[in-house]
Amino acid sequence: MNKYLRIFTIVMMAGLVASCSDFLQEEVKTQVSNTRYNTPEGFNEAVNSTYSYIRTFYGTEEGMTASVFGTDTYREGADGDFKAMNRYSNEFDSFSYPMESIWRNMYRGINIANTVVARSESVEGLPGDEVTRRTAEVRFLRAHFYFILVQYFGPVHLTTEETEGVELQASRAPVADVYGQIISDLEFAMNNLPAEPEQYGRATKPAAEHLLARVYLTKATSDAAESSDYQMAAQLAETVIDNYSFQLLDDYADIFEVGNEQNAEVVWAVQYSENPLVNGTPDHDLFRGGNSAHLYFNFPYDQEPGLFRTVEFGRPFRRFRPTLFTTQEMFNLDDRDTDSRYKKTFKDAFRVIDPGNYSNVDGVDVTFAEGDTAIWFPGFNMPLSEQQTYNMQVITPEEYNFINFPPLWKFMDPNRASVNETGGSRDWMAFRLAETHLIAAEAYFYMDGASSPDAIAHLNAVRERAAWPGEENNMTSTTATSLQNEGIDFILDERGRELLGEQLRWFDLKRTGKLVERTTAHNPDAVPPIGGLEEFHNLRPIPQSQIDLTEGGEQSFPQNPGY
Repeated sequence: MNKYLRIFTIVMMAGLVASCSDFLQEEVKTQVSNTRYNTPEGFNEAVNSTYSYIRTFYGTEEGMTASVFGTDTYREGADGDFKAMNRYSNEFDSFSYPMESIWRNMYRGINIANTVVARSESVEGLPGDEVTRRTAEVRFLRAHFYFILVQYFGPVHLTTEETEGVELQASRAPVADVYGQIISDLEFAMNNLPAEPEQYGRATKPAAEHLLARVYLTKATSDAAESSDYQMAAQLAETVIDNYSFQLLDDYADIFEVGNEQNAEVVWAVQYSENPLVNGTPDHDLFRGGNSAHLYFNFPYDQEPGLFRTVEFGRPFRRFRPTLFTTQEMFNLDDRDTDSRYKKTFKDAFRVIDPGNYSNVDGVDVTFAEGDTAIWFPGFNMPLSEQQTYNMQVITPEEYNFINFPPLWKFMDPNRASVNETGGSRDWMAFRLAETHLIAAEAYFYMDGASSPDAIAHLNAVRERAAWPGEENNMTSTTATSLQNEGIDFILDERGRELLGEQLRWFDLKRTGKLVERTTAHNPDAVPPIGGLEEFHNLRPIPQSQIDLTEGGEQSFPQNPGY
């Protein structure tokens, strides 16, 4: 073990319900005595604290940097400090801040989970079934932490013991051992969690089943692969789909409608709140407050004629811009009359909020009235002479660059307190039913081949919902042929259209062996002379701080090859 794997008793969380909300709240506590965790109050504080560390990954700049760009779907925008992770250049090394932050915070969560499991045997004053249920919750979370780590880093330090002091010994456990612990934790969670949460946001049986389906799907292409992995992934996904009341919403746009985060499609979500006092995340160095995903996909509209910064239109950090593959091929222009997801994923127009006369808008003078269209991303190219016939700024695909690009809009948060507020309050939908269908589709594809009727059925469940009204048959009738012709690439394209930006893409490409092939084909930043993506980048660098703090250094805790 090492200095990351110790109890951080100065950062324990407590509290449950406030006002009429079922939000699982956390309140910072300090100077917690070691015996407190044996009391009902202290035990539940430790459980609630474990949830807080999953926030350090979902909806944060570190988590999104490590999972969204540097892929076939997203490349770097104008701003941000971590472009080496998109380029896979030599600067992406063992001192990479996002990877060090993820490593540190996952292990902090693991250690608190280990504390709960250890104290579950001696806690007094709680009913036995409540202790078991709370232990199942943290084992679900511990599995989630380890799953993130093993995908990024491969062999990692594996501990399930409570650490009460500084320990400097650590070693890298085989991938098979890590997956064994993940599966054990999730099986315990499945057997001891309720189907419905007693408070929204707590782990449930279907959440554990969904995560375990994803684990088996990923394990199937790992060093720990077994012949039964795809069957297990499909079976678990089918259970989530068939045995509960989750439903695909009729309209794709409704999934991300502000205020509708707790909808029938959500299997499990990471919670946030409009109350900044309960919206924090412990030990998160770059924490901006709450779910900050709304910051990273927008373009600087506030520097354009007819516009200024508003809470509604967001604060544009312009970290991630879509590749042309995303906007022009994955969301093919010819399919947009059938598939509604391009229109419902990107914001393609901004209305005028600063009326007046403006010069040199696409080379001509224009007069903007309030409510007119100020900027339009048509999604197709047109000559400048045609652009000038519109009383607006027209930005076509051939004009996209690191500043100007259509913004992903599903994470926007108009409930922020001010135009410059970075903290968001929207829940992060970590697991939703559309992904469950796509997990099943991929598992059946690998088991039964491209003609698998089960794979086609699950793909069509997602595609039918995505169709514009009246276009359902046109949407689903091509699935079998596309799957036959394109294989796993068609499934990856479908995952891209459905789950764009939802912190899954890097994992998807690694799992399917397509990280290098598809990223170098579609992300110009990842190839020379700018970048240099290679096969060794399928693992991230072990943080140098971990190696340095381990007794024996790199001999005891070796770096991943290539770094």
